[in-house]
Amino acid sequence: MADIFEFEDDDVRPVSTHSSSMLPNNSSTDLNELCDTITELNMDGVTRPISISNVSRRLSASFQPGSADGRLGQSLEIGIRSPFVSSFAQSLDKLHKEEETEKHVVFDEPEDEKPRKMTPADFQQLKVLGQGTYGKVLLVRERKTGRLFAQKQLKKASMVVEKKHILQTMTERDILESVRHPYIVRLFYAMQDHEKLYLILEYAQGGELFTYLANQVMLSEDTVAFYLAEMILALYHLHVNVGVVYRDLKPENCLLDKEGHLVLTDFGLSKVATDSDSSCKTILGTPEYMAPEILQGEEYDYAVDWWSLGAVAYDLLTGNPPFPGNDYKSILQKIWRTKRIDFPFYLTRDAQHLISRFLTRDPKKRMGYKDIDYIKKHSFFSAIDWEKLERRDKSIVPPIVPLITDPELAENFSKEFTEMPLSPPSHDSPMAIPIASARGSRDNLAVLNLNSGNDVGPGIGDNHGEPGNHPFKGFSFTASSSFIDRVF
Repeated sequence: MADIFEFEDDDVRPVSTHSSSMLPNNSSTDLNELCDTITELNMDGVTRPISISNVSRRLSASFQPGSADGRLGQSLEIGIRSPFVSSFAQSLDKLHKEEETEKHVVFDEPEDEKPRKMTPADFQQLKVLGQGTYGKVLLVRERKTGRLFAQKQLKKASMVVEKKHILQTMTERDILESVRHPYIVRLFYAMQDHEKLYLILEYAQGGELFTYLANQVMLSEDTVAFYLAEMILALYHLHVNVGVVYRDLKPENCLLDKEGHLVLTDFGLSKVATDSDSSCKTILGTPEYMAPEILQGEEYDYAVDWWSLGAVAYDLLTGNPPFPGNDYKSILQKIWRTKRIDFPFYLTRDAQHLISRFLTRDPKKRMGYKDIDYIKKHSFFSAIDWEKLERRDKSIVPPIVPLITDPELAENFSKEFTEMPLSPPSHDSPMAIPIASARGSRDNLAVLNLNSGNDVGPGIGDNHGEPGNHPFKGFSFTASSSFIDRVF
């Protein structure tokens, strides 16, 4: 996985006051300073986001795969509650109204019909799917129902050192709770115990789109058009209906479900736009996919996601990002200075035109800046039925159908992770019970805290459990029973 970097506004000063289509006279000096900052951060023990891929195709992979600089950028904890309803799927109007009613009358339900607050003890750990500095992602089975989920674990001890890590995690949880879209990962539960935070997410059984790209070197234009279309619908929903700048679009963050449809995941670097400030200033992202306005230290908005989409399109069609390099300096220099994209001879004119429009330096002229209709009408997507795709019509068969013989085997995830032993028990935990290990050779002890359902309780960084001072207060979440039942 390509490295991810994020800087505070003061860490790297703005390098230009001109339009994003112009370069400052001292751009070489500023570029050197930016690359020096990246190198220093990389050498100082950077933070690795959770990765589920062991493929090191990126030229920047000479550095630690999947590394980041600690995610120091500012995040906001904003309550947003806007479920997705397709503009084409009028038949979903009734369902939308039922969901809204459900939110207002939840406390009037009979006691025995209210969703029970879940704890980590309700889930049996099966496999490790991915790992990072803050924690890991596990495949888990709900003990009562046998349903499979992806459980994202985040270590509190690694987060309380820097308050912004906590704010960022709370923002990710809020975004996931708010989003209801067929091509964005679903959140079912959020919980915590003394040591960790847990997000119980949709299990995308097909694994990373990046893995299929690495195995096939490049994908056909029809295949790329299909998955780009699903990315476009997901991004447009995030921008317009939820108010989120995604900021880290890349093949590694695009998973496939069991049917082969896209599942956009990992919102740890996303930004929630407010009414008073819809722009961003933090230099953040994965270098190969970062828009030039980010690198130039300018304010930016949703348009950076459309640039990243163009870079992803190029990557999927050719097997490499549009701005390759042997080191970060060469990668950033190409993004900063390239005026015309070089395309291989085998790409059609439609593909070249689409990518060129996304990789337009001026964000206001970039395709996707104003609306989605122009994108939908582009000839590259002539075979896409947008109405059916937006409502995820059952007649649609994705171009990649994952091979799954047993969902519990996690066959489409890297063996580097799936063959890892499960975590040993914590000596400080009030209670631990044995569960089966992924290998089945012997039982491991998974830490299961009896008080894990509490949002306020003694634990790491909680100011001795004083009410109101708990840094993770309000983290817990349980989706409605009707929503969970519909998904399964």
